[in-house]
Amino acid sequence: MHYTDMSVLLIWLLRGVLGAPSYKDVPSYWVSKVFPKTNSVYFLSKKKHRCLLHPMNELCKTIGGYLAELDSVDEENFVAGFIKAHTKNNAFIGANDVKREGTFVYYNSKKPMPALKWLRGEPNDLNGEDCVEFKHTGLNDVKCDYISHYICELRLKRFI
Repeated sequence: MHYTDMSVLLIWLLRGVLGAPSYKDVPSYWVSKVFPKTNSVYFLSKKKHRCLLHPMNELCKTIGGYLAELDSVDEENFVAGFIKAHTKNNAFIGANDVKREGTFVYYNSKKPMPALKWLRGEPNDLNGEDCVEFKHTGLNDVKCDYISHYICELRLKRFI
């Protein structure tokens, strides 16, 4: 079963009826898009925020999600198009190399980040850059208190 953008609204309404977070709990300053291949919904902030791993991941948890974790080239391309359609800037994702320089893992799952498309010359750890922003042209390492948009991922499950 694949979800459409309209079905996301229905799911949030149903979850509200069942006692889980309701649609009104999803901040109105986010835009969303469904990636049909994995039934994930991505929520992109319309405004920039100081992006710190723990607080941003906690914001994502309020909708049942987590900071985005890109697991394939297809997913990377989908998210790139989504970011490009809604902002000329970039978006903070959940990857970081805080514990071991050069080894990027996802904050929420602790899984290693696969080899994805980095911008030319990146990652370069310039002035202690341990977090990752996703531009529509590739990945860039940035400081973990960087001011940016951020993107959450919510993996939808079947209701049947």
